[in-house]
Amino acid sequence: MHNNPVDYSNHIAIIGGGISGLTLGCVLKNAKIPVIIFEKSNDVSDYGAGISISPNGIRVLKYLDVYNEIISVSANPKEAIYSSIKKKIASFNVNVVTTSRKALYEVLYNKFKDMGGEILFNHELLKADVENLKLHFSNNNSYKVRHIAACDGIKSICRHSIELQTDPEYSGYSIWRAIFNKKQKNIRTYLGPNHHIVTYPISASKISFVAAIKTDKKYRESWRIAGTLNELKEDLVLSDINHFSFITEKTPLYKWGIYIRPMIKNIQYKNLTLLGDAAHPIVPFIGQGGCLAMEDAFIFGNLVIKFNSDISSAQSSYEKLRMHRIKMISKLSLRQGYLNHLSNPLVVLIRNLVMKYFSFLAIRSIKSNVWDYDPQKDI
Repeated sequence: MHNNPVDYSNHIAIIGGGISGLTLGCVLKNAKIPVIIFEKSNDVSDYGAGISISPNGIRVLKYLDVYNEIISVSANPKEAIYSSIKKKIASFNVNVVTTSRKALYEVLYNKFKDMGGEILFNHELLKADVENLKLHFSNNNSYKVRHIAACDGIKSICRHSIELQTDPEYSGYSIWRAIFNKKQKNIRTYLGPNHHIVTYPISASKISFVAAIKTDKKYRESWRIAGTLNELKEDLVLSDINHFSFITEKTPLYKWGIYIRPMIKNIQYKNLTLLGDAAHPIVPFIGQGGCLAMEDAFIFGNLVIKFNSDISSAQSSYEKLRMHRIKMISKLSLRQGYLNHLSNPLVVLIRNLVMKYFSFLAIRSIKSNVWDYDPQKDI
């Protein structure tokens, strides 16, 4: 039985204190719009998770005035190197920030708190009553709010409140993650049959290791499932695992199944707006999940400001601005996943030759369609 709702009816309620939730909180709080964040956890952990922030995401960090804080605890690699069959096949210049999700969370959280933002931890959402704007949590607390901004991730409770729940489909890919104490200057990608491995620096002394495998093994969809070195070796049986001798039995390893959900028709509905993974969970093969989440939050928050807190107008504009880009990046991510995991030797050879001699065409496309995007101009 829930207590009588606490009155936050003049506040925009953000469900989830992750990347999109904290970004939105910072935008709204900076404009002195009443906002409160509800977060189910009581801490932030790496769980082997690094994150790459491309120029479109970097612009958001600069608009939020947190770029200097992020870069001081992160890495800024300038080159991405691709190898296949133990040989380098291509490299190109990049300008990205690579960091841990924990570091990004902490910078955004500190920014929000420094502005006087309110965040309630240990609040796991049970039900979002979109019609009556009431939120019910597992700790028996209830709240009456002005609007609900759903930033509660791929398993969004809020999304289920407006959409018939469908079981996610296994994508055919599973991912291993880890963070190591190791120095590395650039981003390195190793393409193998039915798998690829990426390592990149996340600070001056740490790297992120990500191994994506095309497999029938349906690992659970969770960041927190621990794995063993023997399991990793079984999954990477076709890889030159000896190249990654820095992985030991004591290394905290995490495995994660990638699942696909149908594209939602609307990312806003009455008193609810969906952002980040709650709106558009995508496969992670072009590193845009976090960047899209920041774009969503920055745009929706600034539209609320632009329309003088007329949330209905902000929602309508937000959906029109975001749907095309979301669908485009989702398709690009799926296509890249396919190209990264080819196994036919002839097709692999053709891919490698194209990457070696014509990679500038692919980079030009990614740059113009993805990296050059400026959310401020869209608003």
